[in-house]
Formats: sequence, structure tokens, C-alpha cells
Amino acid sequence: MMRKMFFALMIAVGLISCSSVLITQAAETNKFGIKIDGNFDDWKDKPMTDIKNPWNGDPVKQASLLTDGKYIYYYITMSKTGRDNYPFQVNDHQLTVGNKMHSIYIKRAYDIPANKTKKVMLVDTSGGDVPMVHSPAVIHRYVKNGKEYGTMEARISFSDLKAVPTDAQHISIKVPLIGSTVVTAESGSTGPIVLAIVGLLIAILSFFSLPKLKRVLTK
Repeated sequence: MMRKMFFALMIAVGLISCSSVLITQAAETNKFGIKIDGNFDDWKDKPMTDIKNPWNGDPVKQASLLTDGKYIYYYITMSKTGRDNYPFQVNDHQLTVGNKMHSIYIKRAYDIPANKTKKVMLVDTSGGDVPMVHSPAVIHRYVKNGKEYGTMEARISFSDLKAVPTDAQHISIKVPLIGSTVVTAESGSTGPIVLAIVGLLIAILSFFSLPKLKRVLTK
């Protein structure tokens, strides 16, 4: 009887540990230290992907895509070097979450003053023009020596995509008008799963070890 009670207790502890770890991970937000404020310094240590059309003279753009399981963080600049003339491309940012693609249009991005930052609106055009009201985004318009380019950062909410908040799925984005490169944010930490398995294994091993321990103690 005592052995069964101990085994049940170990199983319960394992399950509680599993649940608490999963909940803690799901509750983590902005672990990347990113603020949507037009100051792009918090992207300097993030992985970047070059984007370029195949013809000569097309400037190299850069993008980064991150997720913490609750939000998707998106950075894109029209000039990697900061010396190109390439106004911000507002059309057809193709964000794929799981097996669904969302074509995102950037609204309110045409009248940004020179060298200023402005809040813009992301619009999901996949099933009609649906404003993504829970997904803040800003664009900074750089203008110098007769040239200009734009840089944007955004925090995209899974709720605006009608998607389940999780980092255990494929997430990617591409903007065909500036290049065919697909920027991918592969996520899905196995840490909580491993911890849960370890907890359950301890419980199972304890179940099989107790009879031997009892025999040793009674000798």
C-alpha cells in the first residue's frame, strides 16, 4: 500500500513539474529584450538574413524573425549598408505560421518625415483587409545625400493571425518584391519535454526499486 502511494506521489510530482515548466515557458515574453520604439540597437546581436534580387545593382536588404511562443518579432531594413536608395516596401510581407500564409500590408507608411520614426499599421490581407490591432510596428525613414531607405520592427501577436500561441511550429517570412529569400524562425525548445520525461522516469525507476530496497532493509 505504501509503495503504491509513494509511486502515485512521484507521478504527481513529475506531472506538476512538467506543467509548471511548460506554463513558465509559455508566460515568457520579450526574452529577446526587444522594444518596438524605432531604436534598432536591440537587434544588433540577433541573427540576420541577407535578401537580394538576382540582378546586378540590387541592394542587399536584411531581415530577422524571432519568436518567444507568444509573439513573433520581425525586423527588416531596405539597406544592409545604410548607403542605398531603396524606399520601404510596404506590400506583400508573406508570413507563414504552421501551414497558413498571411500576406501583410504595411499601412500609414507613405508620409513619414525624413529621419523620423512613425507608428504604422500591419494589415492582414489574406482574408480581406484585417487590421492587426495587437501587433505594434514602427518604421524609421532614413534620408541622406539624396538617398533614402526604411527600416521596420514589429511585434506580431498570434491572436491577430488567429493562430495558437506556441513556439513549437514552423514560422517564416518572405517579401517577393525585394528578393526570394525565405527568413525562418525555427523554434520549439525541447527543455520542458526533457524535464518532464526525466521526472516520469524517476517515478518509474522508484516504483521498481522500492521492492529491492525493502528486501535489503528487512535482512
